[in-house]
Amino acid sequence: MSDDNLSEVLIDRLKSLAAKPNDNIAGLRSVAARLHSRTASQDKQVKEKTLEYICHKKSGILALLISLLEVVKDQATACSLAGILHECVAPKSGKSRSSAISQLVSMNASQSVVKLIMQQQTKYVVLSDTFMLELMWLLAQLAQRDSKFSVKTRLVGATKTFHNVLRTYCNNTKLLYPVLLVIKCLARSSSTTSLLVKDGIVATMEKIIVCIGFTPNSKLRLSLNVINYLTKSRPCCIQTVKSGLLILLLRIFERWDRYEGRIHLKICSYIIMTLQHLCSTKIGRKSVCTHNGLTLLHKFSTHCPEDKSYDSVLARVCYIINICLDRKQLPVQSTSSPAIFTLPTLKEVYRYNEIDITGKHASSSHEASPGSDEDSCEDSLQEEAEEDDDSDDSDGNDDKDNECYKEEYKNKICNLPLPAQRDVEDLLGYAHYLREFGKLEEKYGRSILLKSSTSCDTSLPSNGKNQFIQKNCKENCHENILNGTVFNQVFPCKTPSFADHCQPLKKVLECSKSLSDDNISLSKNHSDIQNTAKSVSSVLSTLDTGKNGVTMESTATRSNIDNHMMVKGLGVISDIPKDSGFPRVYAKIASRVNSILPFIKIAYPDMMGSDSSKELEPLNIKDRRVCRAKLLACVERGFSEFEGSNKVVYELDTLITELPPQRQNSSTNRLLVNSDELHLGQKDGTKSHLCFESRFESGNLRKVIQISPKEYDLILMPDVNSSHHHQWFYFEVSNMESNFPYVFNIVNCEKQNSQFNYGMKPIMYSVRESVLGRPGWVRVGTDICYYRNWYQNITSRKPRSYLTTAFTIAFPHSYDVCYIAYHYPYTYSQLLAQIWKWSVSVDSTSIYFRAESICSSLNNNETPLITVTAAESETNSVAMREIIFLTARVHPGESNSSWVMQGTLEKLLSNSPAAVSLRSKYVFKIIPMLNMEGVINGCHRCGLTNEDLNRRWSHPNKYLHPVIYHTKGLLEYCVFVLKKPPYVFCDYHGHSRRKNVFLYGCSNSDSWSDIDRSVPDNPADYLLLPHLMQHFSPAFSLQLCSFRVERERESTARVTLWREFGIKRSYTMESSYCGCDQGLYEGYHVNTICLKEIGEHFCDALACLHNESCWRKDVTTCSPGPLRLDLQGTLTGPGPEVIESERSDCSECEEEHC
Repeated sequence: MSDDNLSEVLIDRLKSLAAKPNDNIAGLRSVAARLHSRTASQDKQVKEKTLEYICHKKSGILALLISLLEVVKDQATACSLAGILHECVAPKSGKSRSSAISQLVSMNASQSVVKLIMQQQTKYVVLSDTFMLELMWLLAQLAQRDSKFSVKTRLVGATKTFHNVLRTYCNNTKLLYPVLLVIKCLARSSSTTSLLVKDGIVATMEKIIVCIGFTPNSKLRLSLNVINYLTKSRPCCIQTVKSGLLILLLRIFERWDRYEGRIHLKICSYIIMTLQHLCSTKIGRKSVCTHNGLTLLHKFSTHCPEDKSYDSVLARVCYIINICLDRKQLPVQSTSSPAIFTLPTLKEVYRYNEIDITGKHASSSHEASPGSDEDSCEDSLQEEAEEDDDSDDSDGNDDKDNECYKEEYKNKICNLPLPAQRDVEDLLGYAHYLREFGKLEEKYGRSILLKSSTSCDTSLPSNGKNQFIQKNCKENCHENILNGTVFNQVFPCKTPSFADHCQPLKKVLECSKSLSDDNISLSKNHSDIQNTAKSVSSVLSTLDTGKNGVTMESTATRSNIDNHMMVKGLGVISDIPKDSGFPRVYAKIASRVNSILPFIKIAYPDMMGSDSSKELEPLNIKDRRVCRAKLLACVERGFSEFEGSNKVVYELDTLITELPPQRQNSSTNRLLVNSDELHLGQKDGTKSHLCFESRFESGNLRKVIQISPKEYDLILMPDVNSSHHHQWFYFEVSNMESNFPYVFNIVNCEKQNSQFNYGMKPIMYSVRESVLGRPGWVRVGTDICYYRNWYQNITSRKPRSYLTTAFTIAFPHSYDVCYIAYHYPYTYSQLLAQIWKWSVSVDSTSIYFRAESICSSLNNNETPLITVTAAESETNSVAMREIIFLTARVHPGESNSSWVMQGTLEKLLSNSPAAVSLRSKYVFKIIPMLNMEGVINGCHRCGLTNEDLNRRWSHPNKYLHPVIYHTKGLLEYCVFVLKKPPYVFCDYHGHSRRKNVFLYGCSNSDSWSDIDRSVPDNPADYLLLPHLMQHFSPAFSLQLCSFRVERERESTARVTLWREFGIKRSYTMESSYCGCDQGLYEGYHVNTICLKEIGEHFCDALACLHNESCWRKDVTTCSPGPLRLDLQGTLTGPGPEVIESERSDCSECEEEHC
């Protein structure tokens, strides 16, 4: 018999004996031993061929070996079988290893081995060390690849069994390593870690460290890694501190400079991460300081090797030092925002208490919206100090998977709150906003329309007088609503006349005023309740459901207004003459905007409508040495009393209190102006420092401290009614000298990482450059880095320090006026000015353009709704067109989304073939700014309620979230009344942790819910548009797109509209703040031209969708799988698999992020 056929013969013999394995024990033992010897042969060719034959997917031999291992009673035979399986999965087994592990994991082999070990332990059978060695090595290799291993172990009650095995073999040089690998896999889960800690694992690990000694080796490295995982548990941290284990760790770390090679870095890294976990507790910080830990860490930071691989270790060391030092708070009066808005507090306002998908009451965005976008960049000087480390630990954190594995039945019922669907009578109030679709009176009848046409919300508490007024108001408004042009065919467009609206609106305002006056009279001695009544009244004044939220001015204020039909529904711009210049228009609009804190000026770049520089600007090349020096300087400042000047040069809190009382809470009625040009070249002789200002729209700067002649610490203002969300910044600087390097340190950032570490620069606008004919925002800054500082974030649940964004700017001109921002600003006033500009320039003969207010915000600012389509003709009826619904700026700090939206609107209003085609096929409903309150007041994440509005779509409150409530109501009207679900819905966002542009969509097959996965879907429904975008846009990255439906994203716009309204193409489009790392723009920042181009390309992609019947015919002939688009724009078969994007941020995130 040839040697090549011997393995096949042995396996055939093994199969024949497997039918009755205990009848011929000797024969089975002989075959298993011979087969084991071939898999462990020194002859590489024999070993590889044998393993390849055993591991072949279709052979079924691995399943046979597992089944025999479970039933065989002879220990020698079982040892041989376990040895064969061990050789199949061993790291040196070659190409067949990966296939063998995946097969064994899929057939649940790890649980079989766990049960086998448990049976032997419970029967008090003494296993030979050889058999146990084979079993533990087999299990160790499987456990590292089986994401459910810890759950399986816990469910069969084997967690303590493995702890007993560790105790038994802690002095066994051969068995200790595989047992530690298994314990490490168990320690990755919080549930099994808790069981191990209760069973005394800390004392066992202390004993193991003592046995191993301080000599660096693989066992010491692995033991320290196990401790690192275990100490993620708070009880384990407390036990570690109380035992002698912490002292041992510090003694090992004390000898760090004696170690050499790669293991040196690993040992240091695991000890530092363990100390970080311990210092998250008060007792841990105290113990580290008591045992001289701070001195050791400080010594390490000053003598840390310059090698790049140590950057992440150094960052963690500095973080530990900062949190262990005396807690230094931000030098502000309070961590809460000085911008305070009194919210409605009546019980009826909270009748619709939002309940999130876990059944808990809605909380602030800081609690409910964890960071949504995570960086995966390699450069890790500022690697997030809370993230885990190890590249060996293939599948990392599996806590969520563990719980889902045990309780999958919960997915069967989905466990989601039922959507609060509104009835048809209520939804008919939105007919005004879709009047281009024609008459509804014939379909629903006059009586139903009368019932739905209430002009005043009656759900608020009322006394008798209020009820009488509301009833009167309601009855008098019915006739006017139906006699107007609300339900008339509008092409050619006929906007309702002013006389049609004046009387019912006047009654609504009188009704609201009366209600507000009564509320005030009942509580005239309580100013807070007066503010509440004012807030409710503000919202009430927008709820004219005949036009459902359009705010219009009284006859007196509109008597001399030109008839701008396209923007008549936007009172703030409806009276601006057509021949006005853009700066004058902007100034007039900005002066009418309601803010929480008073503004004193208009920002020059916004007034001039400035774009970015037309030239592409390369990404910053980070200087690691500079960042390391800043990090170490920060640590030194924490250790010693700072000897700088600490001179406060700007403080918003003080400036507010210095204002007269009537100007402290809102903008005045005076016209805001900008006089920056007059101050150019003028030095302020009374000040030797830079001058700062941010009291303008979207400005965000709270305090500035001069710490040296050319260095300043800046503190950003949190969102309104919040103490969190510090990222967006926009401020003015003046009184500078040219060509001197000024250092700016923004010291209260909260994001755990930033694109400032990966090439992004801040932007600057120079008024002098603009006057010289070179206007535009430009990327500036050197020595840019992002790192943790010594200021403690006392509002966080865990002890965390803030982070610093540091950059240096040398201004090109002396005594210039410059503006510095996180990203290209796009204000609410700029949006309204653009709408005015479009209304006077659009060709009304071919383009139907209408702008109106869908509702007023909490602070009584109008919410623009834009309609774009083509004029109706006999051959192209509007009623036959699909609806495309676009929104943006739900997160106010994501100004890039507004620039993308402007590009979309400019494309739709152009005469390009794609635009003409889109207008003829679709009716576009666009709400370009969902969170105008946050934009106006310089917020980053929230509006006035300290809530992430992109987590309120499932159950919006009509009083607290009026824009989301009415936007969703308009969508409900499209779906349930018009029977026209939007063909595409897309919500534009910005992403702070990733580069490029990408889409998030929704797929049944990639949902967290079993119910979703049980319903088949067509990949073309959600994959087609991303592939088209990749074809058109060089900034678009298909690899970053994700179509996963995650449980924690259920209340976002994308998932809510997909689930509740069946919109298959429901997307979030994310655009980077930073730049691109692929395609035409690789290595360059995005600018406003690029962002607007993305919006244009989105229109180009949409223009291809109207040939869906052709696309779908090609798609259905393809085999299931991802699609790809060739250069001719045709779909072909399965392409490369789309890589799922990690999120947190986004900004849909997660990121705290979206």
